[in-house]
Amino acid sequence: MIAKIINNQTIQVEDLTQFDPYAILHSGQVFRYWKNDAGWLVMSGNHWAKICLNGQHAQITCDDAKYFYQYFDFAIDYQIIKQSLTAPKLRNALVDGGGIRILRGDFVEIVLSFIISANNNIKRFTKTINEICERYGTLTACGQYGFPSLTQCAAITEQDFKQMGCGYRAPYLVRAIQQLKQLDNTYLAQLPNTELQRELLKISGVGPKVAACIMLFAFHRLDIAPVDTWIKKAIAQLTSTEQANILHGPYAGIAQQYIFYYLQHLQREVL
Repeated sequence: MIAKIINNQTIQVEDLTQFDPYAILHSGQVFRYWKNDAGWLVMSGNHWAKICLNGQHAQITCDDAKYFYQYFDFAIDYQIIKQSLTAPKLRNALVDGGGIRILRGDFVEIVLSFIISANNNIKRFTKTINEICERYGTLTACGQYGFPSLTQCAAITEQDFKQMGCGYRAPYLVRAIQQLKQLDNTYLAQLPNTELQRELLKISGVGPKVAACIMLFAFHRLDIAPVDTWIKKAIAQLTSTEQANILHGPYAGIAQQYIFYYLQHLQREVL
């Protein structure tokens, strides 16, 4: 058992080899988190969770245990998945990044956050996202503001977005919010990958890389791997068979996260 729900506001994590908060929060999936003396505070949409490591276990205190049990993907055993990622040169990445899990983020937050993050500096766009939440979101019991709902986002003008550092993305974001109001998330979730990607690419400001991030982090399409320069650098060192296994296999998205974290945050070479 990886984790279990203790009550409506508490999750006990039993297997820390499959849950590393630092690795998860620094793997490019989530932008709203804070380190504190007790551990980590994480926001997703309008929900919050406090993660505290306690010896061989971790306790997650949150506003909704069922939400965060799904958010951290605790129903899936990632050890079994890693065994299918057979590229020998990635073995260290799989071991050192072994506690990473693919988060199940809020659709609206994922779409708008990744539009803002595209071709942007992480410190700058994180500040922008937090400012959007503070100005237009709802204050939660943990003391942080939730990500604004679509109704709240609709009040943000192009000029407002520019003032908060969105630059040329401002008109894209205004149009994207209007488009999101017309989309049925349940309908999108039922589409096969090709059709889902086609629909996402219709959203203003969403290109192939952002669409892949949305598919992986909002729709949990584990076979989708967003590819950037870091991933290309690693993949180039693999055989064609290994590349097919990593980039086009059923768990390409998970493999991509391990590689991203290993290269960018641990700053180690794959070889």
